[in-house]
Amino acid sequence: MKKIISRIILNYFRFFARLQLQKNKDGTIIGITGSDGKTSTRLALVQILKTHGIVKHSSYANSESGISLNILGLRPNNYSLLDWVRLIILAPLQLLTNQEKYKYYVVEMGIDSPDAPKNMSYLLSIIHPHVGVVLNANLAHSQNFDYLVKDTSPLRRMEKLINLIAKEKMQLAKGIGKSGVAIVNLDQKEFARGCKDVSERLITFGKSGDADLKILAATVTSHGFNFRFSYQSQNYQLTLKDIFPEHFAYTFAAAIAAAAAIGIPPSISLRGLANFRAPAGRMRIFAGQNNSTIIDSSYNASPSVMQSSLKLLKHLAGNRKKIAVIGDMRELGLSAKLAHKNLADWLTQYTDEAILFGELTKMYTLPVLESFKFKVHHFVHMTELISYLRSTIKPKSYILFKGSQNKLYLERAVQAVLADPRDVSQLCRRGHYWDRRRAQTI
Repeated sequence: MKKIISRIILNYFRFFARLQLQKNKDGTIIGITGSDGKTSTRLALVQILKTHGIVKHSSYANSESGISLNILGLRPNNYSLLDWVRLIILAPLQLLTNQEKYKYYVVEMGIDSPDAPKNMSYLLSIIHPHVGVVLNANLAHSQNFDYLVKDTSPLRRMEKLINLIAKEKMQLAKGIGKSGVAIVNLDQKEFARGCKDVSERLITFGKSGDADLKILAATVTSHGFNFRFSYQSQNYQLTLKDIFPEHFAYTFAAAIAAAAAIGIPPSISLRGLANFRAPAGRMRIFAGQNNSTIIDSSYNASPSVMQSSLKLLKHLAGNRKKIAVIGDMRELGLSAKLAHKNLADWLTQYTDEAILFGELTKMYTLPVLESFKFKVHHFVHMTELISYLRSTIKPKSYILFKGSQNKLYLERAVQAVLADPRDVSQLCRRGHYWDRRRAQTI
């Protein structure tokens, strides 16, 4: 009964969202999907587009309910029953009163399942993008795909799960109208195979020699990030003062390709990106206590991004002490065990000390590290973790914070060791709602 009521409510919001979209018939809709990087790509693209017209984008809204509500100009306060009643009442009123106009609408399209309403088909029933950006596919949110894979071999199972997730995400590229453009990461083999089934105009990006927008190099130093690429026989370069992992080359490549799809040349896009900053909780650099350096990537975590973040920690720290404060990688389903055992290998390879937080790291990562006699500590309570950090931070050490958001909220630990308390405003998940959630978590 709960599922039936939920579906009725979702369809109710979808009905009004479709009508609201009709008020901006001339607006260009750009949809972005991927296991990682949707938010960064959205923000990079918004940075480019905002110099060409009014841009609306789906901040904190990429789901079957969030997209419809964002279109209507609504946002939940606390997700309580009364809050949903409020939103139900406001939906038709918004249709009458919301006259928001925009030239571009950039929307994240996150899928958590092969089944409606959490799949791509349902999202495409809400909104029909003119440009569809397909970033990547990995094990993030893979637990709802588990039932489709019967193979018990961990490696084969992982490969089959990624293939299923990639197939679901490619529905965005295939769902673009005949006059639309699909932007696809050609380096992901599952996408490369699916490109032949895309009948719309296609722009590919990646390191592959066959990519339309080819990534030539991405270098990271303590002074910033440098990205070089070629498009239509011309070479370009983007240099930023912030620190970004190498995989952000795909973020910028996707955003620049999407802009090119609607007639904005890379040279103009680069001007728009000149002052781009990483979103909160995604590889932001802060001064830490005792003259340490904090790399705040506490917003979320998946295996592929976890590995690249640990690599970046080693690269930036050089011969200085490298500490990784790592929370669970959640929503991986039956792949969680292998992913967290792999995590132990990465920690020994890229760090000097691991500080773990969460049930999954305790079950699967901690025993492996202890067997290696690697310096590791595990904490159940955030207060204990914070106390340990404050008492043991070595001068000039580098500390990476990374973990999934559900029940972990590692930004609490980041806040506790900031050199300048005013930097707390730049951390992820700000506001009264998240304050309440953190207060309810150990």
